[in-house]
This record gives sequence, structure tokens and C-alpha cells, in this order.
Amino acid sequence: MPPSSPGSRTQRRVARTKAAIEDAFIALVLERGYERVAVEDITDRADLARATFYAHYPNKHAVLFSVSDRLTEDLMQRIAHQDGPRHVAGWDAIQTAYHHAAEKPDLYRACLSDARIRQAYLSTLSRYAEQNIRDQLQAQSRPPRVPIPVMARGVVGAHLAIVEAWLAGELSGDIEELATMATGLLVAGAAWAAGFPPGEAGYPTGFPTSARTPSPPAKPQSRRPQPATTSTLENPPIDVQTPPEGGRAGIPG
Repeated sequence: MPPSSPGSRTQRRVARTKAAIEDAFIALVLERGYERVAVEDITDRADLARATFYAHYPNKHAVLFSVSDRLTEDLMQRIAHQDGPRHVAGWDAIQTAYHHAAEKPDLYRACLSDARIRQAYLSTLSRYAEQNIRDQLQAQSRPPRVPIPVMARGVVGAHLAIVEAWLAGELSGDIEELATMATGLLVAGAAWAAGFPPGEAGYPTGFPTSARTPSPPAKPQSRRPQPATTSTLENPPIDVQTPPEGGRAGIPG
């Protein structure tokens, strides 16, 4: 094998140095929070001279930008490597995004606190959602009720708002429970917008288990008005069917 060219060795050395800086930055942010990390802390942790740091990054904010790119890329790789069918609303993708944020909450707080990084994260996930929705609709020749870009932004925007509220401590609860509730909300809404029954959109049971099949209307026995029901699910705009045992709930097309 011919020896590596000087350029190749230089590129590998630069890549190793930048990786050491970013790894040190990530570890420190997870330990202390972004605001308490200084350039000197990063160079000490990475065992590098300050001049070496400034040869690659002008400040710690530039490191944050680079790390946020790695964070988003890692998330998208996890989503891409999921097994099973892709659904119109990306049930598994949304769950993965919640769990990814829960693994590195301080890093997410630091990244999302910057408006430009937040917008980049939103745009990346929206592009994925838009392509996923478009692929699923085209595969089944279904026209959506809502334009695909609006649908994608709505799903991802709602997801991001919930994640940020949880990271800020404004929403309490276990991330598993929050992810399930939020994903159900987003999938059910996206399913309607795409014209899919929730079961086909990736909702494991069609609707949450608390949903009830509406009873057929009773024959009126008098002309006196009947009291209104207090349940929000008694008279939904669509007919939800109870799935057979072991099956999925769906909505008649």
C-alpha cells in the first residue's frame, strides 16, 4: 500500500484535534451546563494548547454549532436505521427524537437556546417529515387534506415545543409517558391531515386505549330533548371501530 500523502495525514490530524475539542466540550456541557464552560476548560479537558483551539474555532459558540450538527446527524442516523415500516406520521421517529433529547438534556438545552441552531434543527426534522409523508402518500395514491409542507412543520413544530417545555421543566413526567402522549397526539392529527386511518399512520392501536366506540343512537322515546353527553368522544366526526382481539383499530375508509 502506498504511503499516505502529507495532505491526508494533515486532514486526519485536524479531524482528530477537532473531535477531541468537541468531545471535551460535550462532556463539560453535560457536567456543568453550557454557560459554565470556558475555552480554557475545553483545552484542559482535551489536553490541548489554547492556540490549537483557536486554530480550529474562534470561540466556544462555534464549537456549539459544530456539535449541534453532530447531534442532529446522530438523531437522523438513529431514525434512518429503525426497523419496521415507515408510517405517514413517523411514530417511531417521533419517539426516537424524544428519547434522544432525554439522553442529552443539557446538550439539547445549550443547542436549542441559540435561535439559529434551533431553526436548523427544526428545518432538518421538517425536511425528513415532509419527505416521509410525501413518500407514503404517493405510495398509496392518497391526496392529503392539508398541504404536505404545512403538515410536516406542524408535526415537527409541536414536537419541538413539547421537548423544549420538558427540558425547561415546564412539563413534568417521565419521558416515556410524555413521548407516548405527545406522539399519539401528533400521529392522530397527522393521520387526519393525510387522510389516513390512525392504524395505518403508525398508531399502534388506532386510538388511545381510553377511547370508546360510540354506541348507536337510541331510538327517541319522547319529543323531550335528551341531556347532552359530557364525553368528548361520544360523538366524534368519524366512526372509530373496536379492533378484534390482537388487532388494530381503524377507521372505515
